[in-house]
Amino acid sequence: MRALAIRGLAFAGLLTITSATQAQSSFWGGNDQVPSLNIAPATLRIDVPMPVSGDDLQLMLAQAANGGGLADLKQEAVRTYTQHLQGELTRLLHDHLEDERIPLVKQEGVLTLQNDLKLKVIKHLSAMKPKGDYDLEQGNVALSGEFHYLLKHNDGTTLQEKHIALRDLGITSKYRVRNYRDGRTNDDNTEEAIKDALSKLAEELMESLEDDLEADKLREIAAR
Repeated sequence: MRALAIRGLAFAGLLTITSATQAQSSFWGGNDQVPSLNIAPATLRIDVPMPVSGDDLQLMLAQAANGGGLADLKQEAVRTYTQHLQGELTRLLHDHLEDERIPLVKQEGVLTLQNDLKLKVIKHLSAMKPKGDYDLEQGNVALSGEFHYLLKHNDGTTLQEKHIALRDLGITSKYRVRNYRDGRTNDDNTEEAIKDALSKLAEELMESLEDDLEADKLREIAAR
């Protein structure tokens, strides 16, 4: 009876050790567990061209009369493009992590993903010519700046780091503005062109991160 009790205690002790080992493996990213991931709020800094079309100038004059001005108009544009890019990046990232079945947590994840993006939107004028009752402005929107990505352990150790020069991605989008001479509202697709370029950027950045954010890769990184 005593031998049976000792064997029972030994078995119970083995279960305790095994359970503790499994729990530790689950938290720290063992071989059979996908480590939990916390996504830190991204830092996005965007500089956009100052709106200078005829309609924008009229809006600026109206805002100036009400105490606003050029800076307010530009800030509004920055907010619009920041929200667009943030929305695209968030959607693509969450879709990928869901496909990989990577557990997302709001805090205290095994791994933390940090993104920092400095972006400048540049308009390159390629042609300005008269067309019937309007003047046609054509050109390209291009992107420059840098994307910095960090994957950190919850002890603060940097496990993975990447820098991407946005100019090297070669992202462009065509814009055109029809400035009517008879006072009609201008036909300007610059905002759509910039948003198109930002959507392309989000796809390129996500493609550059996909391999590092696969389940097997995260297990390997967390085990370092």
